[in-house]
Amino acid sequence: TTQVISTVLVVEREEPGRTHGVQRPVYYVSKVLSDCEARYSQVQKLLYAVLITKRKLLHYFESHPVRVITSFGLGEIIGNQLATGRVAKWAIELMGLDISYVSQTAIKSQALADFIAEWTETQTAPVPATREYWNMYFDGSFTLNGAGGGVILISPTGDRLLYAIRLHFRATNNV
Repeated sequence: TTQVISTVLVVEREEPGRTHGVQRPVYYVSKVLSDCEARYSQVQKLLYAVLITKRKLLHYFESHPVRVITSFGLGEIIGNQLATGRVAKWAIELMGLDISYVSQTAIKSQALADFIAEWTETQTAPVPATREYWNMYFDGSFTLNGAGGGVILISPTGDRLLYAIRLHFRATNNV
């Protein structure tokens, strides 16, 4: 979601009398995102979820092949040699592990996928930060002819108000 990332680690085991393996949930990993993490794009959040899961369940990632089931092209993003920033850093951390990224149509535990989809909200564009305060910049001066000051006030809508003030009393630049 916009504030939480979650993953489910599912193990697939062969059972006698069944043609396909049976998938059983093993771990549920969830992390509340900090303010800056909440501003990641949807794809970055998905990659971050894989990374957090890898960090918490490293023994599984090192011992078993892992399939990440997603409808996003995470495999191409993680393997992109032109990736920069945090995505490149995460790609290096995930390198060397037996991780494959497969499309969501390959999932057998559709009930589990449906459950997660019900509790997952779609990524919406972040609301631009609005300033609800005024900024004030000021400077003063002291000369032989008197003292004065300059003030610039910037409103929340970006309007600028410029003022110059001349003091008609004796003052120093420390007053």
